[in-house]
Amino acid sequence: MRIITTHTGTDFDALASVVACTFLYPGTIGVLPDMLNPEVRQFLALHGNILRIKPRRGFDLDPVSSLVVVDANSWRRLDRMDALAGRGGLEVICWDHHMEGVTIESGETHREEVGAAVTLLLEELKRRDAAMAPMHATLFLLGIYSDTGCLRYPSVTARDAAMVGYLLENGADLNVVSAYLDDTVDDAHTEVFGRMLEESATVTVGAARVGISAMQVKSGLTSLGPLVEKYREFKGLDAAFGLFQADSQKCMVIGRGKPRFMDIGQVMRALGGGGHPGAGSAIIRKTGPEEAARRVQALLAQGCGDKTEVRTVMSDPDKFMIDEDASMGQAVQRIAEGNGCGLMVCRGRTLLGGLSLLECAKAEDTGRLDVPVKGYTRRNIPRLAPDAGCREAVGLLCDAREGLLAVVEGEELVGVLTQVDLMFQVYDF
Repeated sequence: MRIITTHTGTDFDALASVVACTFLYPGTIGVLPDMLNPEVRQFLALHGNILRIKPRRGFDLDPVSSLVVVDANSWRRLDRMDALAGRGGLEVICWDHHMEGVTIESGETHREEVGAAVTLLLEELKRRDAAMAPMHATLFLLGIYSDTGCLRYPSVTARDAAMVGYLLENGADLNVVSAYLDDTVDDAHTEVFGRMLEESATVTVGAARVGISAMQVKSGLTSLGPLVEKYREFKGLDAAFGLFQADSQKCMVIGRGKPRFMDIGQVMRALGGGGHPGAGSAIIRKTGPEEAARRVQALLAQGCGDKTEVRTVMSDPDKFMIDEDASMGQAVQRIAEGNGCGLMVCRGRTLLGGLSLLECAKAEDTGRLDVPVKGYTRRNIPRLAPDAGCREAVGLLCDAREGLLAVVEGEELVGVLTQVDLMFQVYDF
C-alpha cells in the first residue's frame, strides 16, 4: 500500500500537495494529521468526502510499503509515522520546498526552492496534461496563495506565478479562494494587533531590526500569522516574532521576515517547528510567552537565523593584498589599476592591517610615496571569521575605512568582503 502524508498543523499548501499527489499516484490514499489549520478543517467539512484522504487517527500503518511525504522534510513534523522511519524496504518519495533541516532520506526526491510545495506537483501535472475539476484547481490555488501571501512574499518565484495562471485556466474560483484567505480582522484581532504595537520590544540583530511581541490571547483565536506580518510591515521591521499563549500547556511562535535579512525557518527549526526563510511557526509546550521570547532572543543572539556565512560570498584576497615592505607608490598604483578601494597589508598571508585611500592620499600629498606601506598601516581594522554571518558583515562595513572587510582564520587572510559582495547578497538583483 502507498500512502501520502504531510506535516502536523496542515495548511492549504500541505493539503493541496497531498491531493495533487493522489492525481500523480492513482490509487494512493492521503493520510492527514489530526492537527489541521482551522481554515483547512472548514474546507474539508465541505469537500472532504470527494477527496481521497483519511484521518491519521485509527489508520493502520502495517500494510504500508510506500510513503510519499509532501511539504515536510523531517520525521518529527509528521503525525505518528515513527513506525515507518526505520522500516526496511520502505519506498520513500518526497515533494518539498524546505531546503534546510532535512531528516527524511528518500529514494526519490523532488526538493526545489519555490514559494509553495504544490507548485512542484502542478508542474508535473501540467507536463502530463492531467485533467482536474475546478474544485481541485481552486484548492491548488489556495495552496499557492496561502504559502506565498497571494504572491506577495519574497519567497515567490516565477514558477509559482506561472502555476497560478495554469490554475485559472482550469477554472480555479477566486471568490472561493478569497473567502478562505480573507485576512480582514475582527474586534479580537484588532485588540491583539493594538497590543502588539504597544507592548512589543525591538532588538537589533546584526544590521536587522527585529520585533518580538509576547502575550496571552483568547482560546480559539486563529489567523494570527497575518497579524504578525502586518505588525512587521507597520513597524518597518526586517523580521518579527509573535508569541501567543492561549492555554497553560503551550505557546505558539509565529515568525515573518525578509529572507535576505534572516532565515525565519532556521529559528523555528531550533524551537522544534519548521518553515521557510521568510515565514515559519513552532509550538513550545509548557512555556509561557515571556520565557518563549527569551528563548527566541537567545537564539538570535547566537546567530541562529543568520542565513548566509561570509565564506560563501567573499572574494579571493590576492588582488586586495600588498606586502608590508612595498612602497606607498606601489600601493597607489595598485589601487589606481583596479580595485577602487583600500588594501590589506600582509606579511606573507598573515594580516597586519589595512591601508585606505586616505593614507594613500596623505603619502601622495607629502611626497612620501617611497615609504614602506607598513608605516601607514592601520592595525585596528574590523575582522571576520569565515563562518560569520553576512548581516554582521554589513554592520561592520560601516567602520571599515578601507571599503572592504578582512576574513581571517587565526591571523591568516583567507578572503575579503567588498561592498559589491555584500550588495549582491543583501539585495535581490
